[in-house]
Amino acid sequence: MADTKEPVRKKGLHGWRAAVAVFGCGTVAAFGVFGALVGVASLFLSGVANGVGGNDNQPRVAMTGEPIAELDPGALDLCAQDVQYAYGQPDSNYSSGNYEDPALGGNVEDRTVRDECEWEIYPQGSVPGQIEPWRFSYTYEAVISTSDGIGPDEVASNRFDELVSDLSQRDYEILESGEANLSERSYYYYSVAPSGGYAYYLVGQTRSTVYAMTFEAPAVNGEVSSARFANEADHVASFVEHSLNAWVPE
Repeated sequence: MADTKEPVRKKGLHGWRAAVAVFGCGTVAAFGVFGALVGVASLFLSGVANGVGGNDNQPRVAMTGEPIAELDPGALDLCAQDVQYAYGQPDSNYSSGNYEDPALGGNVEDRTVRDECEWEIYPQGSVPGQIEPWRFSYTYEAVISTSDGIGPDEVASNRFDELVSDLSQRDYEILESGEANLSERSYYYYSVAPSGGYAYYLVGQTRSTVYAMTFEAPAVNGEVSSARFANEADHVASFVEHSLNAWVPE
């Protein structure tokens, strides 16, 4: 990443403004937030204070130990705890404004933790001022407990299948799609955005958590390959995956 830094605009999602608007509603919303296309899937995360750069952008959770036995109310806040560290300096007061954890209201028997967050970012290796920033959103749905007899892992697995299927039916030009190499399973779509830029949507599952990432590069930046988008998804996952394994109870 470049040493040059300039402020990166950060924002929390309100409603379903992330690239894949799927979690918490029954189906994935149309991708309209980033132009006509981007509107959920923010499966997952929080504020970027400065431009990309600096060697201190390291994953926040060490990949050691076993999953915790019980998740405290409000403890799984991926946007604030992990995702925002992927790009620039974090904001200790960041809140997406969309965080939901039923346990905060006393419901621990039927509990799914959700959040959606969005930022403008400069991708790895880019120099602010030489390109326009990308839009990035992350959403997640962590199924902690259920009361209907279906286990959390099965609920998450069904949700993953639903999201992948829904994305395949969106009204945008898909250039490439297929299985990705993140998490226990993941699937991506690489497309041309209605604005003329390029977009990349990825849905992943780690144990009983389903998440989605969306990246969109504006048309003024020219063509952006699926491989470059995939590198950014790998980068973000390196900050989040450890938490999904450590903080979501078995």
